[in-house]
Amino acid sequence: MEFLGKLESVTPDLLALPGAHHFCIEHFAGYQSEPTSIQLQVVLLHEAGEIYTIISDHEFSASIDVNNLGDLTAAASKMSREPICLSRPFELETVSIQKPWGQEIWYSGIEQRGVSTVKNVPLPWLLSVFGDYLGCAGAPMLLKILAPFPAPNLGDLYFEMHEKKIEVYVVTQIDPKAWPTGSGKIRYGFNQDVISEFESVDRFRNSYQLSVNEYRLTRNEIDAQLKSLRTQQGLSPDNIVAPAVYNEFMAQINPELRDREERLRQSMYRHTNMLDLSIGDVVTVAPMVPHSLQHGVRVVEFQTPHYERYILSFGQEVLTQDHWDTESAMAGARTEIATPEPPVQLSPGLDLIADFDAFKVLRLMLDPGDSAQTQHTNYTIVIGVAGEMTLDDLTALGPEQAIFQAPKGALQFTNRGTTPATVLIAEENKPPL
Repeated sequence: MEFLGKLESVTPDLLALPGAHHFCIEHFAGYQSEPTSIQLQVVLLHEAGEIYTIISDHEFSASIDVNNLGDLTAAASKMSREPICLSRPFELETVSIQKPWGQEIWYSGIEQRGVSTVKNVPLPWLLSVFGDYLGCAGAPMLLKILAPFPAPNLGDLYFEMHEKKIEVYVVTQIDPKAWPTGSGKIRYGFNQDVISEFESVDRFRNSYQLSVNEYRLTRNEIDAQLKSLRTQQGLSPDNIVAPAVYNEFMAQINPELRDREERLRQSMYRHTNMLDLSIGDVVTVAPMVPHSLQHGVRVVEFQTPHYERYILSFGQEVLTQDHWDTESAMAGARTEIATPEPPVQLSPGLDLIADFDAFKVLRLMLDPGDSAQTQHTNYTIVIGVAGEMTLDDLTALGPEQAIFQAPKGALQFTNRGTTPATVLIAEENKPPL
Protein backbone atom coordinates (compact mmCIF):
# COMPACT_ATOMS: atom_id res chain seq x y z
CA MET A 1 0.00 0.00 0.00
CA GLU A 2 1.39 3.40 -0.98
CA PHE A 3 1.00 6.46 1.29
CA LEU A 4 0.25 9.60 -0.73
CA GLY A 5 0.25 12.12 2.14
CA LYS A 6 -2.27 14.92 2.53
CA LEU A 7 -4.28 15.69 -0.61
CA GLU A 8 -6.39 18.69 -1.52
CA SER A 9 -8.85 16.57 -3.51
CA VAL A 10 -9.38 13.14 -5.04
CA THR A 11 -8.66 13.31 -8.77
CA PRO A 12 -9.83 10.97 -11.53
CA ASP A 13 -6.20 9.88 -11.94
CA LEU A 14 -6.11 8.73 -8.32
CA LEU A 15 -9.34 6.82 -8.72
CA ALA A 16 -7.83 5.04 -11.71
CA LEU A 17 -4.65 3.93 -9.93
CA PRO A 18 -4.42 0.15 -9.44
CA GLY A 19 -3.73 -1.37 -6.04
CA ALA A 20 -4.12 0.24 -2.61
CA HIS A 21 -3.36 3.80 -1.53
CA HIS A 22 -3.52 5.65 1.76
CA PHE A 23 -3.99 9.39 1.96
CA CYS A 24 -5.37 12.17 4.18
CA ILE A 25 -7.87 14.87 3.26
CA GLU A 26 -9.31 17.83 5.17
CA HIS A 27 -13.08 17.85 5.73
CA PHE A 28 -14.97 20.85 7.10
CA ALA A 29 -17.86 19.65 9.27
CA GLY A 30 -20.04 22.75 9.07
CA TYR A 31 -23.07 20.72 10.09
CA GLN A 32 -21.79 20.08 13.64
CA SER A 33 -22.93 22.16 16.61
CA GLU A 34 -19.38 23.49 16.70
CA PRO A 35 -18.19 23.54 13.07
CA THR A 36 -14.66 22.27 12.75
CA SER A 37 -12.17 20.80 10.29
CA ILE A 38 -11.52 17.07 10.50
CA GLN A 39 -8.53 15.30 8.99
CA LEU A 40 -9.86 12.13 7.41
CA GLN A 41 -7.71 9.06 6.86
CA VAL A 42 -8.64 7.22 3.66
CA VAL A 43 -7.64 3.91 2.13
CA LEU A 44 -8.60 3.37 -1.51
CA LEU A 45 -8.40 -0.08 -3.08
CA HIS A 46 -8.90 -1.29 -6.66
CA GLU A 47 -9.64 -4.98 -6.94
CA ALA A 48 -11.36 -7.07 -9.62
CA GLY A 49 -12.77 -4.01 -11.35
CA GLU A 50 -14.33 -2.58 -8.18
CA ILE A 51 -13.32 0.44 -6.07
CA TYR A 52 -13.40 0.07 -2.26
CA THR A 53 -12.66 2.49 0.57
CA ILE A 54 -12.50 2.87 4.32
CA ILE A 55 -12.58 6.31 5.96
CA SER A 56 -11.74 7.25 9.54
CA ASP A 57 -11.15 10.39 11.59
CA HIS A 58 -8.48 8.55 13.60
CA GLU A 59 -4.92 7.72 12.63
CA PHE A 60 -4.56 4.28 11.14
CA SER A 61 -2.41 1.78 12.98
CA ALA A 62 1.22 1.80 11.87
CA SER A 63 0.86 -1.88 11.09
CA ILE A 64 -1.96 -1.43 8.58
CA ASP A 65 -0.94 -2.77 5.21
CA VAL A 66 -3.73 -3.26 2.71
CA ASN A 67 -3.08 -5.21 -0.46
CA ASN A 68 -6.43 -6.87 -1.11
CA LEU A 69 -10.07 -6.83 -0.07
CA GLY A 70 -9.40 -9.27 2.76
CA ASP A 71 -6.83 -6.89 4.26
CA LEU A 72 -9.18 -3.96 3.81
CA THR A 73 -12.03 -5.84 5.48
CA ALA A 74 -9.81 -6.77 8.42
CA ALA A 75 -8.65 -3.15 8.84
CA ALA A 76 -12.23 -1.88 8.70
CA SER A 77 -13.35 -4.49 11.22
CA LYS A 78 -10.92 -3.11 13.79
CA MET A 79 -12.82 0.18 13.50
CA SER A 80 -16.23 -1.57 13.68
CA ARG A 81 -16.80 -0.79 10.04
CA GLU A 82 -16.99 -2.45 6.64
CA PRO A 83 -15.39 -1.45 3.33
CA ILE A 84 -17.63 0.70 1.14
CA CYS A 85 -17.78 -0.25 -2.53
CA LEU A 86 -17.85 3.04 -4.43
CA SER A 87 -18.49 1.41 -7.81
CA ARG A 88 -21.76 -0.15 -6.68
CA PRO A 89 -24.88 1.39 -5.15
CA PHE A 90 -24.56 1.71 -1.39
CA GLU A 91 -27.28 1.53 1.23
CA LEU A 92 -28.23 4.71 3.09
CA GLU A 93 -28.52 4.13 6.84
CA THR A 94 -31.15 6.10 8.70
CA VAL A 95 -31.21 8.49 11.61
CA SER A 96 -34.47 9.18 13.47
CA ILE A 97 -35.40 12.72 14.48
CA GLN A 98 -38.08 12.99 17.14
CA LYS A 99 -40.73 15.65 16.58
CA PRO A 100 -43.68 16.84 18.69
CA TRP A 101 -45.99 15.26 16.09
CA GLY A 102 -44.07 11.96 15.61
CA GLN A 103 -40.75 11.38 13.90
CA GLU A 104 -38.76 11.99 10.75
CA ILE A 105 -36.54 9.19 9.43
CA TRP A 106 -33.64 10.63 7.45
CA TYR A 107 -31.75 8.70 4.76
CA SER A 108 -29.56 11.51 3.43
CA GLY A 109 -29.76 14.14 6.15
CA ILE A 110 -26.67 16.17 6.98
CA GLU A 111 -27.47 18.58 9.78
CA GLN A 112 -26.65 19.38 13.37
CA ARG A 113 -29.74 17.44 14.48
CA GLY A 114 -28.63 14.26 12.72
CA VAL A 115 -26.30 12.83 10.10
CA SER A 116 -27.09 9.81 7.94
CA THR A 117 -24.41 7.15 7.42
CA VAL A 118 -23.15 4.52 4.99
CA LYS A 119 -21.75 1.43 6.74
CA ASN A 120 -21.36 3.57 9.87
CA VAL A 121 -19.42 6.27 7.99
CA PRO A 122 -21.01 9.75 8.03
CA LEU A 123 -22.43 10.47 4.59
CA PRO A 124 -20.80 13.95 4.44
CA TRP A 125 -17.35 12.34 4.85
CA LEU A 126 -17.99 10.11 1.89
CA LEU A 127 -19.25 12.97 -0.27
CA SER A 128 -16.45 15.27 0.84
CA VAL A 129 -13.78 12.78 -0.27
CA PHE A 130 -15.42 11.14 -3.28
CA GLY A 131 -18.18 13.60 -4.20
CA ASP A 132 -16.89 14.26 -7.72
CA TYR A 133 -16.78 10.55 -8.50
CA LEU A 134 -20.20 10.01 -6.92
CA GLY A 135 -21.71 12.96 -8.79
CA CYS A 136 -22.60 14.83 -5.61
CA ALA A 137 -19.94 17.15 -4.25
CA GLY A 138 -22.37 19.19 -2.15
CA ALA A 139 -25.46 18.46 -0.07
CA PRO A 140 -27.54 15.67 -1.64
CA MET A 141 -31.27 15.63 -2.15
CA LEU A 142 -32.90 14.96 1.18
CA LEU A 143 -34.84 11.72 1.43
CA LYS A 144 -36.88 11.06 4.53
CA ILE A 145 -40.00 9.42 5.86
CA LEU A 146 -42.57 11.40 7.81
CA ALA A 147 -44.24 9.23 10.44
CA PRO A 148 -46.86 11.23 12.38
CA PHE A 149 -48.67 9.95 15.45
CA PRO A 150 -52.19 8.64 14.69
CA ALA A 151 -53.87 10.96 17.23
CA PRO A 152 -55.75 14.02 15.87
CA ASN A 153 -53.98 17.34 16.43
CA LEU A 154 -51.14 15.65 18.35
CA GLY A 155 -50.02 13.97 15.12
CA ASP A 156 -50.68 16.94 12.81
CA LEU A 157 -47.55 18.58 11.45
CA TYR A 158 -46.76 22.29 11.54
CA PHE A 159 -48.83 24.36 9.15
CA GLU A 160 -45.74 25.74 7.46
CA MET A 161 -44.42 27.29 4.26
CA HIS A 162 -41.05 27.46 2.51
CA GLU A 163 -39.52 30.18 0.35
CA LYS A 164 -36.97 27.98 -1.45
CA LYS A 165 -37.48 24.39 -0.41
CA ILE A 166 -39.49 22.16 -2.72
CA GLU A 167 -40.75 18.76 -1.74
CA VAL A 168 -42.84 15.84 -2.86
CA TYR A 169 -44.77 13.40 -0.66
CA VAL A 170 -45.75 9.87 -1.62
CA VAL A 171 -48.32 8.29 0.69
CA THR A 172 -47.25 4.81 1.81
CA GLN A 173 -49.47 4.08 4.85
CA ILE A 174 -52.71 5.39 6.35
CA ASP A 175 -53.44 4.37 9.92
CA PRO A 176 -56.84 2.59 9.92
CA LYS A 177 -57.60 3.67 13.49
CA ALA A 178 -57.03 7.31 12.60
CA TRP A 179 -58.79 7.06 9.24
CA PRO A 180 -61.28 4.12 9.22
CA THR A 181 -62.40 4.91 5.65
CA GLY A 182 -58.83 4.56 4.35
CA SER A 183 -58.69 8.19 3.26
CA GLY A 184 -56.26 10.49 5.14
CA LYS A 185 -55.71 14.22 4.74
CA ILE A 186 -53.21 17.01 4.23
CA ARG A 187 -53.83 20.67 4.97
CA TYR A 188 -52.84 22.37 1.72
CA GLY A 189 -53.23 26.06 0.97
CA PHE A 190 -56.31 28.11 1.82
CA ASN A 191 -60.04 27.52 1.56
CA GLN A 192 -61.31 29.26 -1.56
CA ASP A 193 -64.92 29.28 -0.30
CA VAL A 194 -63.87 31.16 2.83
CA ILE A 195 -61.76 33.58 0.75
CA SER A 196 -64.89 34.36 -1.32
CA GLU A 197 -66.68 35.51 1.85
CA PHE A 198 -64.39 38.55 2.00
CA GLU A 199 -64.31 41.69 -0.13
CA SER A 200 -60.62 41.21 -0.84
CA VAL A 201 -57.76 38.77 -0.29
CA ASP A 202 -56.18 41.27 2.08
CA ARG A 203 -59.23 41.12 4.33
CA PHE A 204 -59.05 37.34 4.26
CA ARG A 205 -55.38 37.51 5.25
CA ASN A 206 -56.29 39.83 8.12
CA SER A 207 -59.06 37.50 9.26
CA TYR A 208 -56.69 34.53 9.29
CA GLN A 209 -54.03 36.54 11.14
CA LEU A 210 -56.54 37.62 13.80
CA SER A 211 -57.75 34.05 14.29
CA VAL A 212 -54.16 32.86 14.69
CA ASN A 213 -53.38 35.62 17.18
CA GLU A 214 -56.44 34.74 19.26
CA TYR A 215 -55.64 31.05 19.18
CA ARG A 216 -52.03 31.59 20.14
CA LEU A 217 -52.97 33.42 23.33
CA THR A 218 -54.87 30.34 24.49
CA ARG A 219 -52.13 28.07 23.13
CA ASN A 220 -49.53 29.92 25.19
CA GLU A 221 -51.69 29.63 28.29
CA ILE A 222 -51.98 25.85 27.89
CA ASP A 223 -48.30 25.44 27.02
CA ALA A 224 -47.24 27.32 30.15
CA GLN A 225 -49.25 24.86 32.24
CA LEU A 226 -47.80 21.89 30.31
CA LYS A 227 -44.28 23.17 30.99
CA SER A 228 -45.07 23.34 34.68
CA LEU A 229 -46.37 19.77 34.63
CA ARG A 230 -43.23 18.59 32.83
CA THR A 231 -41.08 20.28 35.45
CA GLN A 232 -43.04 18.65 38.26
CA GLN A 233 -42.30 15.27 36.65
CA GLY A 234 -38.60 16.06 36.42
CA LEU A 235 -38.73 16.53 32.64
CA SER A 236 -37.07 19.32 30.74
CA PRO A 237 -39.60 21.95 29.63
CA ASP A 238 -38.47 21.42 26.06
CA ASN A 239 -38.62 17.62 26.18
CA ILE A 240 -40.74 15.87 23.58
CA VAL A 241 -42.98 13.52 25.53
CA ALA A 242 -44.77 10.37 24.39
CA PRO A 243 -48.42 10.76 23.32
CA ALA A 244 -49.70 8.90 26.40
CA VAL A 245 -47.80 11.27 28.70
CA TYR A 246 -48.94 14.31 26.72
CA ASN A 247 -52.56 13.18 27.03
CA GLU A 248 -52.12 12.66 30.78
CA PHE A 249 -50.85 16.21 31.08
CA MET A 250 -53.67 17.60 28.92
CA ALA A 251 -56.24 15.82 31.11
CA GLN A 252 -55.04 18.01 33.98
CA ILE A 253 -55.74 21.23 32.08
CA ASN A 254 -58.99 23.02 32.97
CA PRO A 255 -61.78 21.66 30.70
CA GLU A 256 -62.98 25.17 29.86
CA LEU A 257 -59.51 26.05 28.65
CA ARG A 258 -59.30 22.86 26.59
CA ASP A 259 -62.70 23.59 25.03
CA ARG A 260 -61.65 27.13 24.19
CA GLU A 261 -58.46 25.86 22.55
CA GLU A 262 -60.45 23.41 20.42
CA ARG A 263 -62.96 26.08 19.36
CA LEU A 264 -60.32 28.64 18.45
CA ARG A 265 -58.20 26.05 16.63
CA GLN A 266 -61.16 25.09 14.45
CA SER A 267 -61.89 28.75 13.77
CA MET A 268 -58.27 29.26 12.72
CA TYR A 269 -58.15 26.18 10.51
CA ARG A 270 -61.46 27.08 8.88
CA HIS A 271 -59.38 29.38 6.67
CA THR A 272 -57.31 26.51 5.31
CA ASN A 273 -57.92 23.86 2.67
CA MET A 274 -57.86 20.08 3.16
CA LEU A 275 -57.06 17.46 0.52
CA ASP A 276 -57.99 13.79 0.75
CA LEU A 277 -55.14 11.27 0.56
CA SER A 278 -55.06 7.58 -0.30
CA ILE A 279 -52.13 5.17 -0.37
CA GLY A 280 -50.08 5.88 -3.49
CA ASP A 281 -51.18 9.50 -3.81
CA VAL A 282 -48.53 12.06 -4.65
CA VAL A 283 -48.43 15.61 -3.28
CA THR A 284 -45.99 18.13 -4.74
CA VAL A 285 -45.35 21.18 -2.57
CA ALA A 286 -44.11 24.29 -4.32
CA PRO A 287 -42.57 27.29 -2.51
CA MET A 288 -44.99 29.63 -0.73
CA VAL A 289 -47.74 27.01 -0.38
CA PRO A 290 -48.62 26.46 3.31
CA HIS A 291 -49.15 22.80 4.15
CA SER A 292 -49.52 20.37 7.02
CA LEU A 293 -49.58 16.59 6.72
CA GLN A 294 -52.22 15.22 9.07
CA HIS A 295 -52.02 12.55 11.75
CA GLY A 296 -51.68 8.89 10.86
CA VAL A 297 -50.51 9.49 7.26
CA ARG A 298 -47.04 8.11 6.57
CA VAL A 299 -45.18 9.41 3.52
CA VAL A 300 -41.88 9.16 1.71
CA GLU A 301 -40.55 12.66 1.08
CA PHE A 302 -37.92 13.97 -1.32
CA GLN A 303 -36.88 17.60 -0.95
CA THR A 304 -34.14 20.06 -1.72
CA PRO A 305 -31.58 20.37 1.12
CA HIS A 306 -32.92 23.69 2.35
CA TYR A 307 -33.51 23.97 6.07
CA GLU A 308 -35.80 26.98 6.10
CA ARG A 309 -39.46 27.30 6.93
CA TYR A 310 -42.14 29.66 8.18
CA ILE A 311 -44.48 28.29 10.83
CA LEU A 312 -47.94 29.79 10.40
CA SER A 313 -49.63 27.83 13.18
CA PHE A 314 -49.42 24.66 15.22
CA GLY A 315 -51.78 22.85 17.61
CA GLN A 316 -48.94 22.31 20.10
CA GLU A 317 -46.02 24.26 21.50
CA VAL A 318 -43.30 24.94 18.92
CA LEU A 319 -40.04 23.70 20.46
CA THR A 320 -37.62 24.52 17.64
CA GLN A 321 -38.12 28.30 17.80
CA ASP A 322 -39.61 30.83 20.20
CA HIS A 323 -42.03 32.42 17.74
CA TRP A 324 -44.52 31.83 14.98
CA ASP A 325 -43.99 33.36 11.56
CA THR A 326 -47.61 33.99 10.64
CA GLU A 327 -47.36 37.68 9.77
CA SER A 328 -44.21 37.45 7.64
CA ALA A 329 -45.40 34.24 5.98
CA MET A 330 -48.81 35.61 5.08
CA ALA A 331 -47.20 38.56 3.34
CA GLY A 332 -45.97 36.19 0.63
CA ALA A 333 -48.11 33.08 0.99
CA ARG A 334 -50.03 31.88 -2.04
CA THR A 335 -53.74 32.30 -1.41
CA GLU A 336 -54.99 31.29 -4.85
CA ILE A 337 -56.12 27.72 -5.34
CA ALA A 338 -53.17 25.37 -4.90
CA THR A 339 -53.28 22.00 -6.62
CA PRO A 340 -50.51 19.37 -6.54
CA GLU A 341 -49.06 18.53 -9.94
CA PRO A 342 -50.47 15.15 -11.07
CA PRO A 343 -48.11 12.30 -12.08
CA VAL A 344 -47.35 11.89 -15.79
CA GLN A 345 -47.25 8.38 -17.24
CA LEU A 346 -44.08 7.93 -19.29
CA SER A 347 -44.70 4.28 -20.12
CA PRO A 348 -46.70 1.40 -18.62
CA GLY A 349 -45.62 1.11 -14.98
CA LEU A 350 -43.38 4.21 -15.08
CA ASP A 351 -44.65 7.61 -13.90
CA LEU A 352 -42.95 10.97 -13.56
CA ILE A 353 -44.39 12.05 -10.22
CA ALA A 354 -42.41 15.26 -9.69
CA ASP A 355 -40.35 17.44 -12.01
CA PHE A 356 -38.92 20.52 -10.36
CA ASP A 357 -36.00 22.66 -11.52
CA ALA A 358 -33.86 21.06 -8.81
CA PHE A 359 -34.82 17.38 -9.10
CA LYS A 360 -37.27 14.90 -10.52
CA VAL A 361 -38.79 11.70 -9.15
CA LEU A 362 -39.88 8.60 -11.06
CA ARG A 363 -42.17 5.88 -9.73
CA LEU A 364 -41.57 2.43 -11.20
CA MET A 365 -44.12 -0.36 -10.67
CA LEU A 366 -43.36 -3.91 -11.81
CA ASP A 367 -45.42 -7.10 -11.71
CA PRO A 368 -43.70 -10.35 -10.63
CA GLY A 369 -41.16 -11.47 -13.23
CA ASP A 370 -41.07 -8.14 -15.08
CA SER A 371 -38.02 -5.95 -15.70
CA ALA A 372 -37.55 -2.35 -16.80
CA GLN A 373 -34.71 0.04 -17.48
CA THR A 374 -34.57 3.72 -16.53
CA GLN A 375 -32.21 6.27 -18.07
CA HIS A 376 -30.24 8.80 -16.01
CA THR A 377 -27.52 11.45 -16.25
CA ASN A 378 -26.80 12.33 -12.62
CA TYR A 379 -26.64 10.49 -9.31
CA THR A 380 -29.87 8.90 -8.10
CA ILE A 381 -31.41 8.03 -4.75
CA VAL A 382 -33.74 5.04 -4.87
CA ILE A 383 -36.14 3.82 -2.16
CA GLY A 384 -38.37 0.77 -2.11
CA VAL A 385 -42.06 1.33 -1.43
CA ALA A 386 -43.72 -2.08 -1.85
CA GLY A 387 -42.58 -5.60 -2.67
CA GLU A 388 -38.95 -6.19 -3.58
CA MET A 389 -36.95 -5.21 -6.64
CA THR A 390 -33.40 -6.02 -7.66
CA LEU A 391 -31.22 -3.26 -9.07
CA ASP A 392 -28.73 -4.41 -11.73
CA ASP A 393 -28.91 -7.94 -10.27
CA LEU A 394 -26.76 -6.66 -7.38
CA THR A 395 -28.91 -4.87 -4.85
CA ALA A 396 -32.30 -5.93 -3.46
CA LEU A 397 -34.62 -3.11 -2.40
CA GLY A 398 -37.53 -3.78 -0.06
CA PRO A 399 -39.95 -1.28 1.52
CA GLU A 400 -38.17 1.72 3.08
CA GLN A 401 -34.74 0.51 2.00
CA ALA A 402 -32.80 3.18 0.13
CA ILE A 403 -29.59 3.35 -1.89
CA PHE A 404 -27.35 6.00 -3.39
CA GLN A 405 -26.29 5.32 -6.97
CA ALA A 406 -23.41 7.21 -8.59
CA PRO A 407 -24.07 8.51 -12.14
CA LYS A 408 -24.86 5.63 -14.44
CA GLY A 409 -26.55 5.84 -17.80
CA ALA A 410 -29.09 3.07 -17.26
CA LEU A 411 -30.49 1.27 -14.22
CA GLN A 412 -32.01 -2.18 -14.64
CA PHE A 413 -34.80 -3.12 -12.22
CA THR A 414 -36.28 -6.61 -11.89
CA ASN A 415 -39.12 -7.95 -9.76
CA ARG A 416 -38.12 -11.49 -8.83
CA GLY A 417 -40.76 -11.74 -6.10
CA THR A 418 -44.32 -13.01 -6.11
CA THR A 419 -46.11 -9.69 -5.52
CA PRO A 420 -46.11 -6.33 -7.36
CA ALA A 421 -43.21 -4.06 -6.43
CA THR A 422 -42.72 -0.29 -6.45
CA VAL A 423 -39.64 1.92 -6.15
CA LEU A 424 -39.11 5.67 -6.26
CA ILE A 425 -36.10 7.02 -8.17
CA ALA A 426 -35.00 10.62 -7.56
CA GLU A 427 -32.42 12.38 -9.75
CA GLU A 428 -31.06 15.92 -9.63
CA ASN A 429 -31.93 18.10 -12.64
CA LYS A 430 -28.53 19.62 -13.26
CA PRO A 431 -25.58 19.22 -15.62
CA PRO A 432 -23.45 16.26 -14.55
CA LEU A 433 -20.18 16.87 -12.70
